[in-house]
Amino acid sequence: MLESQGSCVAIRIAVAFQGGSLQGPDRFSSQGIGKGLLFLIIVLIGILGVVGYKATRREGPVITLRSQLKGIGQSTEVVLEASDDRHHVKRVEIELQQGGRSFHVMDRSLPVPSSWKFWSKDGQRMAGFSVRAGRKEFPELQEGRATLRIVATNDSWGNFFRGGRSEIAMDLPVRFTPPQVQVLSFPHYVNQGGAELVVFKVSPGTAESGVKVGDLFFPSWPVKESTQETRLCLFAYPWNIDAATPARILARDDAGNETLSNFTYRVFPKKFRADTIQITDDFMARVVPPIMSQTPGFQEQGSLLKDFLAINGDMRRANARELVAFSQKTAPRFLWSQPFIQLGNSKVEAGFADSRTYMYNGEAVDHQTHLGFDLAVTEHAPVVAANDGVVVHAGYFGIYGNTVILDHGCGLQTLYAHLSSIEIKEGDKVKRGQEIGRSGQTGLAGGDHLHFTTLLQGIPVNPVEWWDPHWIHDRIEAKLAPYR
Repeated sequence: MLESQGSCVAIRIAVAFQGGSLQGPDRFSSQGIGKGLLFLIIVLIGILGVVGYKATRREGPVITLRSQLKGIGQSTEVVLEASDDRHHVKRVEIELQQGGRSFHVMDRSLPVPSSWKFWSKDGQRMAGFSVRAGRKEFPELQEGRATLRIVATNDSWGNFFRGGRSEIAMDLPVRFTPPQVQVLSFPHYVNQGGAELVVFKVSPGTAESGVKVGDLFFPSWPVKESTQETRLCLFAYPWNIDAATPARILARDDAGNETLSNFTYRVFPKKFRADTIQITDDFMARVVPPIMSQTPGFQEQGSLLKDFLAINGDMRRANARELVAFSQKTAPRFLWSQPFIQLGNSKVEAGFADSRTYMYNGEAVDHQTHLGFDLAVTEHAPVVAANDGVVVHAGYFGIYGNTVILDHGCGLQTLYAHLSSIEIKEGDKVKRGQEIGRSGQTGLAGGDHLHFTTLLQGIPVNPVEWWDPHWIHDRIEAKLAPYR
């Protein structure tokens, strides 16, 4: 019965749309349905219009330069990213234009889904590129100026179905002559595990300079703010680098041109002490749980010994990487003017770069290097700043427990670890001899003492040199005196 009634209504509606005449309630129903259908059609047209506008809009991907470009040199790296939050990145082109000529640096087409697969997640909405452009890649390029042009296209239906397009163009100087370096200081004697200072002058336009020791780079700093070309550089030969590793001065200009210069120096190899540390269950039960509780992201390994070995190894290496990160928070000038001071009346319990073998139940379970001095006085002895500086860290720090790190400028910092209490906070300026905390046994400490070390670009160096007034005079003050 319901089906037949439905059929009758359908017949009447069909008649109405064919121009038939309906009376009474039937006529009112057909008009209502017609208006409803018309409204639905208008809404659909509106939705399709909005979708069509978005699909055919001409806006292209966002182009972001990840390398700071100030010029084109012998072989300048260009690092960029093309991204689009609505469409897929379809193509990226890079070219240099100079004197009516075009040099094609890159033309990369990226896979995109077929146009009818509008639901597909294939393809890339973000793509990164690293290319080089300069005389090595294009020998006909001349010194002067050139335009770097970057074009990115997406797979939208804009720009007559060719995709949304974006473009950036940069007018840049083109230079091929690398910076010049003149060494101003001598002599240069450096102990393995120790530091040294070299003074040199660079030609105008030099953007970065410093000393490379193997793969390590130690940046330089202006001797005076008014003479930016005269530079000082503290560099080190770490305890674990072969004394035969070459050291050279590197200078790079804003176009990416780079030069390596030799300078005279002598490295004195050192042999460091070996030591044995006995690990007991009582010791691990005392030090491991507090360290784990203060380091929430560190996973338990299933046993006390495994936890200790993970802390002594993995956490130690993680802390070393963090020390390098702290070195970026350094002042561009020396904040100190006197030799550094050792903790007063302290007994040396462990030296710099001691090679430690950790024994447990008569077996060797680990090997690590102790990169500092363990200094003991009395329980909770006052700990003072070794020199003027600024606090870059004051808090818990992995294997070191409660720790203070002071910056003294030009990449030079000092670390004070295992403290029972801390009297200063990050950002504070401190004076040489000012109390900053009390000694303790937090972190991986076997007893109450201060673990102290000197850091250069986050790399531990022997503090003994910095405690020595004669070394400070010969290696630092005498070399800088003519330029201050």
